[in-house]
Amino acid sequence: MRRLLCSALILLASGMAAAENADVASALTAIREGATESKSDAVLVMQGDQVLLEQYQNPDSRLFELMSVTKSVVALAIGALVTDGLIQSLDMPVAELYPEWKQGRKAKITVRMLMNHTSGLQDLPNTSIEIYPSPNFVQLALAAELSSDPGAEFFYSNKAMNLLAGVVEKASGQRMDVYVKERLFNAMDIEPGPWTKDQAGNPHSMAGLPLSARDLAKIGRLVLDRGRWGAQDLIAPSFVDEMLAASPKLDRYGLLWWRVPESQHYRVDAESFQMLKDAGVDADSISVLRPLDGREFDGSSALYQAVLAALGQDGEARWQSAFAAKGVRMSKVFHLNVGPIVAYEGNGYLGQYLVIVPKADLIAVRQIASRDDYQPSMGYEDFHDRVLVLARALAK
Repeated sequence: MRRLLCSALILLASGMAAAENADVASALTAIREGATESKSDAVLVMQGDQVLLEQYQNPDSRLFELMSVTKSVVALAIGALVTDGLIQSLDMPVAELYPEWKQGRKAKITVRMLMNHTSGLQDLPNTSIEIYPSPNFVQLALAAELSSDPGAEFFYSNKAMNLLAGVVEKASGQRMDVYVKERLFNAMDIEPGPWTKDQAGNPHSMAGLPLSARDLAKIGRLVLDRGRWGAQDLIAPSFVDEMLAASPKLDRYGLLWWRVPESQHYRVDAESFQMLKDAGVDADSISVLRPLDGREFDGSSALYQAVLAALGQDGEARWQSAFAAKGVRMSKVFHLNVGPIVAYEGNGYLGQYLVIVPKADLIAVRQIASRDDYQPSMGYEDFHDRVLVLARALAK
């Protein structure tokens, strides 16, 4: 009888393990299929040191520009400054480094405000209008007017973000790309591509850093391990905790890292349409989405499909020309009811992602190169949703 009971328990355990493995395999297949359908150039999923999935469209091409994921790397550069005492506090006024800001309202702008997008510096969503034509991105930020009081509201500002390159150089005495390489990348055996610079030689902070998927995953590992790399504490754990904590004006944002909830239910309402108008989307394009007013969607993929359906036969092309060209992203415009925060990510234009899920010790990277035939469906909007499904399967 005892032998039969033991055999039954073994069979039960084997069956449960097989089911769990099937769930993991199914989740990995979903990520792989999404990567293929969205024409991803690189996808990498790791748990601990184990590679669960690695896929490249062209194995000979491994370096991809991170777009706004660059911001999440710049956050670690600021963390290194704080760790080394080169910046006493994130609440240090930027005017300590740039005395021209010591007069007027700009005197209240802190390093933290640059990082959580509450500086109040005026900016336009379309970077091609002011930022890219400027010969000096840092000076452009320093000269910007205020559109709101410092610390008063969240407004995603690439212009303000670019000032962090100046902050790093002023505090460290090194150009930001040099400082990041010597202070972080060398220790982590990361080999970046050439960091994009303005005409004055300032590395862009808002975007511009090329990394391979493997090296970007190392950034994720550093954050998961709270600043520790091997035997070295490259970043103070307290800074990493602060970096991932909720900002006072937007719970889903930390300091240049997005906070990902367990579940997301999108709602389209009057404020959504006002945000589209404020972004500069034309009235005709906004009116096409009016039938979605009051509707709710479970997850970004369902929302994305509904928006494309509302836009009609050429939905992807219309979204690209009328909405994406204005800097609009679906996940940033429509309201969310969310569950608890379970993951963190850097994300960028075209669908660049670095996602970390602490409880599953999971790191996921998705990259795509700029291309002339880009369509919104290539953005892989539900990448982190699929990663969370995998995390839940691994936790069973």
